[in-house]
Amino acid sequence: MKLVLSIALCFTLLLSNQLHAQEDGFVSLFDGKTLTGWDGNEKYWRVEDGVLIGQTTPDVTTKKNTFLIYKDKEFSDFDLRFSYKVDGGNSGIQYRSELIGDWFVKGMQADFEDKIHKGKDSFSGMYFEENGRMFMGQRGDAVIVRTGKENPAKKPEVELIGSVGDREELEKVIKRDDWNDYRIVARGPMSMHIINGRVMSIGIDEDKTNHRSAGIIAWQLHAGPPLKIQMKDIRIKELK
Repeated sequence: MKLVLSIALCFTLLLSNQLHAQEDGFVSLFDGKTLTGWDGNEKYWRVEDGVLIGQTTPDVTTKKNTFLIYKDKEFSDFDLRFSYKVDGGNSGIQYRSELIGDWFVKGMQADFEDKIHKGKDSFSGMYFEENGRMFMGQRGDAVIVRTGKENPAKKPEVELIGSVGDREELEKVIKRDDWNDYRIVARGPMSMHIINGRVMSIGIDEDKTNHRSAGIIAWQLHAGPPLKIQMKDIRIKELK
């Protein structure tokens, strides 16, 4: 256990030192002009002024979460970076995920949200699996996830092995009404979510039943009240 935690902390320090390093080897997933390479319901997704936008309104709604899927390639180990704004709800980006229906996705998600929980942001940066094991680590947590005994697909065994910071203090680095820089690093069983240069959560997935080592990338547009998400500068570097 101490070895696993030490590896996680070393990984954190290594990435922290590289946050402002040159971005050699990164490729863009978004041309800034069109939805080329992406597949989603076009009544929700558009491009304006170099920004990818997903939006629901009082007149344009969705009964369940809908997704914009990157269709050209699946990714395994990577460093994914983008900038985002969110207004009115909860969203996120899927990674190492799978398509399970028309514009409907299951898999790991790096959340971002507006302050929708009594004026607080509870989800941004947490360790989460959409349409699967769900909440596995809150913002600030470093966790190991293992296969659950009673209901493996829905209830994993989660061990809290450490902390990367106080949940509410970490929320303070998230900008409201401005652009935020998000970084997701996935390598082997370990995933790290970073917002504006701060590590928000670390997950080590030892769940052999449910862990996916590769999969699609997709944006989530959440069902519910009107929501607008904006993303730009979407780029990725595959890690060898």
